[in-house]
Amino acid sequence: MLCLLCIVLSCSSNKSDGGFSKDQGPIAANLIGALQEGEDPNLVPEVKRNFLKGCVTGATDNIPDLVAIQETGLLSVCGCSYNKIVEHLIASSTAISDSSASLTEIENDAYEKFQKLDEDFQKGEGEFTDKLLEIFQTCIRESAPTISS
Repeated sequence: MLCLLCIVLSCSSNKSDGGFSKDQGPIAANLIGALQEGEDPNLVPEVKRNFLKGCVTGATDNIPDLVAIQETGLLSVCGCSYNKIVEHLIASSTAISDSSASLTEIENDAYEKFQKLDEDFQKGEGEFTDKLLEIFQTCIRESAPTISS
């Protein structure tokens, strides 16, 4: 599982000026299942497209006998993980910002943390905090099929 977590962040974002909602465009058809209900597949921000592509591609490249992505819940795990990481980083940035900080400043701070995390993992220097591990574990549990007794 830890291997999958490392793969998830690799290739998750390109270095660019922007934020979590910048450069909207269409997502690859094989990644649509990672989007939340009602999310327009033609208007997915670049950072999210890159994260989902890196998450799914990295996992399928490194786990050769991974059969149908939909069956494994990988798309759900990747989509959930992205959303929860962004929420966590925004909450963290909100908690440490002063009361005069605008929502844009808070989001920019969170986005910079996201990019730093991505850069560290791409260099092989990244470490998963307990909170990030908890996020992935929660998403894995939430996407697992219910087993009836």
